Amino acid sequence: MIIIAKEIKYNHNSKTISEIQKEVDFTVLTPKRIPDDWTLDTKTAPWIMLHYMDSKDTKLMVAIYLRKGFRLFDDDFPHRQKVDINGNKGYFQEWEESGEVDENGDNITGGLLNWVQDGTSVEMNSSRLSKEQMLEIARSMN
Repeated sequence: MIIIAKEIKYNHNSKTISEIQKEVDFTVLTPKRIPDDWTLDTKTAPWIMLHYMDSKDTKLMVAIYLRKGFRLFDDDFPHRQKVDINGNKGYFQEWEESGEVDENGDNITGGLLNWVQDGTSVEMNSSRLSKEQMLEIARSMN
């Protein structure tokens, strides 16, 4: 299901990743393994936001928030499962509503994933992708 994207399709007149990288003093990490038909909407305030939308640009598939890194501690995430992301300690917590159906009739899955990589703090969330799909995308980021 997840494949290597050949070209990023930006939407909503978003800034490109290379434009954003010139404006910040940390590494802008991006996933390399996302479906080809997803589009990307970027926002740059108050932190870098990468919103990957479905091919119709109607459903948010995964949101990734980036900012200058700060150390994460186990005590900061007492109820989260520890996961490995590219040799970095990450924390995952599924949504409380996981398994329920939202107002649009979609099954709620996924959750919230945090880690620090190459001096960049990353927070990823999705209510449409499974934990495994989120981890696959996270591990493809560089």
